[in-house]
Amino acid sequence: MSHILIVEDHQKIRANLVFMLKKQTDLAIIDVASAEEAQASLAAQQPELMLLDIRLPGMSGIELIQALGDKLPPTIVISGEATISETVEALRLGVYDFIEKPVSRERLLRSVRNCTEHHQLKSRLARLEADLAEAPTIIGDSPAITFLVQQCAKVAPTDGRVMIRGESGTGKELVAQYLHQNSKRAGGPFVKINCAAIPANLIEAELFGHVRGAFTDARNDKAGLFETAHNGTLFLDEIGDMDLSLQARLLRVLEDGSVRRLGDTRERQADVRVICATHHDLEQAVADKTFRQDLYFRLNTLPLHIPPLRERGDDIRLLFFWFLSFYSRRHRLAAKTVDKAALQKLQDYAWPGNVRELRNLTERLVILGQDPVTCDDLPATFHNLAPVPALVATAAANQPLEILPLREYRNQSERAYITAVLEACQWNFSQAARKLAIQRTYLYQKTQSLGIEKPTQD
Repeated sequence: MSHILIVEDHQKIRANLVFMLKKQTDLAIIDVASAEEAQASLAAQQPELMLLDIRLPGMSGIELIQALGDKLPPTIVISGEATISETVEALRLGVYDFIEKPVSRERLLRSVRNCTEHHQLKSRLARLEADLAEAPTIIGDSPAITFLVQQCAKVAPTDGRVMIRGESGTGKELVAQYLHQNSKRAGGPFVKINCAAIPANLIEAELFGHVRGAFTDARNDKAGLFETAHNGTLFLDEIGDMDLSLQARLLRVLEDGSVRRLGDTRERQADVRVICATHHDLEQAVADKTFRQDLYFRLNTLPLHIPPLRERGDDIRLLFFWFLSFYSRRHRLAAKTVDKAALQKLQDYAWPGNVRELRNLTERLVILGQDPVTCDDLPATFHNLAPVPALVATAAANQPLEILPLREYRNQSERAYITAVLEACQWNFSQAARKLAIQRTYLYQKTQSLGIEKPTQD
C-alpha cells in the first residue's frame, strides 16, 4: 500500500498534518509519534513520502535520517526548533525540503507535490540509466558475431571510414553506434541520417545546410549534419540509395573536409568520421553506373559484414531472452516463460526481417502473449512451412527425403553449396568470395563454422 508517513510527537500538529493531506492525496496516511515507531513502519514498507520532525522523544529526526542512510525515502523536515547546523546537516543527508512551524497549508502542499514529482523523475531516470547500462551493444556468441566483435574492436579506435554491409534489420546502426562509443570521438556527437528516407531534393540541405534565401522555405541559416557532427561521427545509412549528383558533393567533403552550405560562398571545415551502411551490392551498383566508383573506394576503407540472423545459430535464443527481459521491464510486466515447442519454432524460423523482426515479435509476445508463451502465440508465418524448392526436390528425386530440423538442413545446404563453389574456384578463397558476394574474411569464418576443410592431396 502506497502511503505518506508522518513522524511528529505533538498530537495536535500531527492531526492537523493528516487533515491537510487527506483531502489532497489518494495515498494512505500513517502517523507515528517517535523515530523508533517510524523505523518499525519503514521496515515493513517504504512510503512515497515522509514528513519528519527534528525534535522527537528518544532518537531525534537527524539521528533517524543518519540511521536510514541510503534507504531514506523522499523526506520533508518540519520543525520549529531546529538549529542552522541541524538544518544544513539534514539537507546534506538528502532531505528534499525544510519547512518551519507553524506550517501553512499552501507551503506544505506545494512542497509535497514538488517532492513526489522530483522523486518520480529520479526513479524514471534511474530505470532508463539501468536499461542503458545493461543493454549490450552487440549480443551473441556465435562464431559469426564473435568475429564481427573482434573486427569492431580493431576498427573502432581508428578514424578510418567504415562500410557496414548486411541485410535489412541485422543491426547496422547498432554496429555504427558501437564503433562511435568505443572511439576517441565518443565524447562528440553521433549524427545519423537515412539516405533512403529523405527525398533527394531535401537531403542535400540536410547534409550540408543552407543560408537564408537559398531556396523558397529557407527563412534562416541552418547548419548541416556535417557541421553538427564536428568532432564526432556521421552515420550515412543506406548510402547505396544516394542520388548521383549528391554523391559528387559528398566526395568533395571526404577529400578535404570542407563544407559549403547551399547558397553560401564560404567554406567551413568539419572534422567528422564517416560510417556508411547499405544492404545493396555496391560493386554491382558501380558496374551499373548508379554509384560512383571513386566514392565507393573512399568509403570502403574498412568493410564490416553483419551476418543475417538465420546464420547465427543459438544467438536467436540469446537475443529472444534478452528482448523478453528488456520489454518486460520497459512495460512493467512480469517476465513470461516459454515452452520448448515455441522456443524450437523461434530457433528454426528463417527470420527474413532479422533482429528487427525478432525484437518486434518479442515485444508483442510480452504484451499480448500468454504465460507460458506457446506456439499458439506465434504468427501464422511460423506455422506455414514453405514447399521444398525445385532444386532440392530434383536432388532428392532418386532417393527418399530425409526429414531434418530446418536449421540442420540449412547448414547442410550451405555447407554443400559453399564447398561446391570453392571446388569450382580450385579453393581460391578470394575468387569464391567474389562469386558469393561476401567478404573473404567472412567466407573463412563460414567455412570454419560449417566444418568445411580443403581436401588433402594424396
